[in-house]
Amino acid sequence: MSSYKRSRRALARRRKQKLKNILAASACLLIVLGCGCFWALNALTPAARPARPQVEVAAPPMTQARTASQGPQTADRVMATEAPTPAPTAAATVAPEITPEPAPTLEPVPELVMKRASALDASAYHQPVTAGADYADPDVNRLVKTTEVYREDETDDAVIDMGSSDEYTTLEGVTTFRGSNYRDGGAYGEIPEEPQALMLAWQKQIRGIDTWTGVGWTGQASAVRWPADLREQMNLNRAKKAKDGLVEVLYATLDGHIYFLDLDDGQETRSPINIGAPIKGSLTVDPRGMPLLYCGQGIYEINEKKVACGTRIWSLIDQQQLYFLNGSDSRAHRHWFAFDCAPLVDGATDTMITCGENGVLYKVKLNTTQSAGRVTVDPKVTRYVYQQYGDGKLGTENSVAIYGSYAYFANNTGIIQCVDLNEMSLIWSFAMGDDTDASLVIEPEADGRVALYAVNEVDKRGSHGTSQMTKLNALTGELIWQVDSDPITQNDENGGGGFATPAVGRESLSDLVYFHICRTEHTHGMLYALNKATGEVAWAKSMEHYGWSSPTCLYTPSGKGYVLVGSSDGSLKLLDGLTGEEIARVALNANIEGSPVVFDDMIVVGTRGSVIYGVRIV
Repeated sequence: MSSYKRSRRALARRRKQKLKNILAASACLLIVLGCGCFWALNALTPAARPARPQVEVAAPPMTQARTASQGPQTADRVMATEAPTPAPTAAATVAPEITPEPAPTLEPVPELVMKRASALDASAYHQPVTAGADYADPDVNRLVKTTEVYREDETDDAVIDMGSSDEYTTLEGVTTFRGSNYRDGGAYGEIPEEPQALMLAWQKQIRGIDTWTGVGWTGQASAVRWPADLREQMNLNRAKKAKDGLVEVLYATLDGHIYFLDLDDGQETRSPINIGAPIKGSLTVDPRGMPLLYCGQGIYEINEKKVACGTRIWSLIDQQQLYFLNGSDSRAHRHWFAFDCAPLVDGATDTMITCGENGVLYKVKLNTTQSAGRVTVDPKVTRYVYQQYGDGKLGTENSVAIYGSYAYFANNTGIIQCVDLNEMSLIWSFAMGDDTDASLVIEPEADGRVALYAVNEVDKRGSHGTSQMTKLNALTGELIWQVDSDPITQNDENGGGGFATPAVGRESLSDLVYFHICRTEHTHGMLYALNKATGEVAWAKSMEHYGWSSPTCLYTPSGKGYVLVGSSDGSLKLLDGLTGEEIARVALNANIEGSPVVFDDMIVVGTRGSVIYGVRIV
């Protein structure tokens, strides 16, 4: 252009071209206005629309919560594509102002709304719970028939009143399944500001036992940066003990081992623990910094022989087993002994809380002592045992969630219970309508309401149907909304629907909650981003293959949010949390049943292909 500017002919040509640009811009403006009018008229004209999820936006008045007297309200579903899609908005689109030399249009940056739990008033975490509707009142709804309490220590008067998820642990890292008593996490720290790729950093070959291989559902590791004084007491390998800032990954797997690895390189930090039976669930590190490890066992028949099955506690100083809670419990009403639940620990009262597939809620007073490089426990157990009216399995496979003094869990027939842990009494119950294995997720809200998110499967109802993505009021048991998934067709005994625990968004994603639904009929697996307030579908994206892995929300230093999710084809994907646009993926070559744990820019997740992977976000 500089050579043209030096000639008068070029100057005249430029003026002529500028006039053409102005005329063209005016024509474009007329076209935009005309299209706007056409769209406005079209919006007033009824037209055929594709099938879409149904949203119930208020608690119905009948025992069967989903049969409201008025038809459900509906919400349009926006399907995410490989190209970025702007977030939907109710505001009218304004035509851009045209200038002779417009600046390049920049990608819109969402306004970051910081809504961390710690920003709420303290009263949001310590509210009383009551049954707020007939369908949530145990005396009316005929879900739970009887409850019994058995105490080994009648003198235990410690009052459980757990705080927010941000206060659950004093350690740096992720210490239990989905991070806390609210089951609302799975990640610690921040990822790079503009992530571009997922890169394999290391891999650890593991084994199998009987027909069980690798890492299964729920299969999330813990990742902890040990304080220097505690690291010095542990039986770590010499080089790892001397490593300043060591982050240790602890992973329970289907080959019957608990592995201890260095987050940076995947090398063993100490010898694995071998329990001799597959572990389906996730382990828990004591959140107080006590050198204690808790883990349930999922399978108790190996090579056609039964083995002892329960929840174990080990010392992390010398890896000695300190306690075994036997799933073969004479007080239980179901003789199924597995524990897929990742225990929670209330540090203030020195209490472990867990659920079993035998239908028992356990509150275990640990009586922990630590001195002279040694840790001990002397547990005293309180059992909450129940019977239900309907037929079916009453065991719990999800990991118990706790708000204040209230425990929340669901069973294999879909009954959600809210139990007061101090009185060991049932407060409210709710029928999800089918097997509910995914853990329940708690989130206190700014208006004082406490949300409880849940999702069920298509299992007891047959091989076809829809999964219900649900928001309840955790304080009353009232239904806030419920959204049907795309049609599901299950093709084996494991069923379809929601096996993954929902993920609640924070920061830029604070308006959204994510559900990973498997075996959808035409899309195989779907990730839904729902509006927390209304249940409307902000976007929905096919995962191309089914998956049981729980989605995990990740955030940059500026607060921009992403979602990490794994699928059965071995794909681990990083998505833009606001649009569903795929940012990056990595192939891990086998079914990702387990859920990832994230520490800063490092992901750790195992597969059924008997490999644990370290993946770096770059």
